[in-house]
Amino acid sequence: MSTPPQRVMAPAAQLAPYARFISLPTLTCHYFEAGAQHRRTLILIHGLQDEADTWRHVFEPLAQTRRVIALDLPGFGRSDKPRRPYDVLFYVRTLLTFMDALKVGYADLMGSSLGAMIAETLAITHPARVSRLVLVGGTIHTVERPAVNLLQYLLLPVYDRRYFESLRRSPQAAYDSLRPYYADLDALPQADRDFLYRRVNERVWDEPQRLAALSIQIRLPWFLMFRARWLAQRIPTMPAPTLVIWGEQDRVLPISNGIVRAALQPGARLVRVAGAGHLPHQEQPSAMLGALASWLG
Repeated sequence: MSTPPQRVMAPAAQLAPYARFISLPTLTCHYFEAGAQHRRTLILIHGLQDEADTWRHVFEPLAQTRRVIALDLPGFGRSDKPRRPYDVLFYVRTLLTFMDALKVGYADLMGSSLGAMIAETLAITHPARVSRLVLVGGTIHTVERPAVNLLQYLLLPVYDRRYFESLRRSPQAAYDSLRPYYADLDALPQADRDFLYRRVNERVWDEPQRLAALSIQIRLPWFLMFRARWLAQRIPTMPAPTLVIWGEQDRVLPISNGIVRAALQPGARLVRVAGAGHLPHQEQPSAMLGALASWLG
């Protein structure tokens, strides 16, 4: 078996100067912050088994015109990873506490995948705290997603542990596990591929992060089946203007979800990103920034 890498994840080079920590009532949270504090605040929320570094290509450009904050959700990256249940509603509460601690009364929110679900839920349940909403490859109103096999679901803890053990034996297999999330992983710049190779091999050895992700995976189907359906009924009347950004080659959550989500809310806009999979902010950052420039104002 390979030797585990350094336990503390070093920030992506573009983000290292902006690293911060803040103590919340029950945990310490790592985040990046840039831009003048008097400017409009934009909070970036990453997805499952990811970290705030996912925004590395768009963070600095966005900070030219606003205050930008990108946090590691508890359980991931460099934030605390307590052994506890993790779900969307926990992250909504944590994000509100995080905003209060930074004295952010309201903000624009941009979330990727699971982060989009968290941002959307917060915008629905606490509309006064969210001025604008950007959903990147994620929404609580999913109409097409991978089917859940009941037996595999019940045995998920066993499968997940064995899967991670197999990735720990092969750094290349760990890297190849990223392929479904990109339209073309091999087309990324070499510096990006080197970063992702190192980062994914840090993740697979991070047992507390594995358990946090597993906790979310176990609870997410129930959230989508029950709580999200009730919340989705409020989408047509939610006050936050919404931009939906989706990679045209997303193999994790098909773009059909983005099309339906944008149509559900009057005034919402859908941007299709060509040449991108589930993470368009990594594969096609220029297209993302172009869409955001006009939307965020």
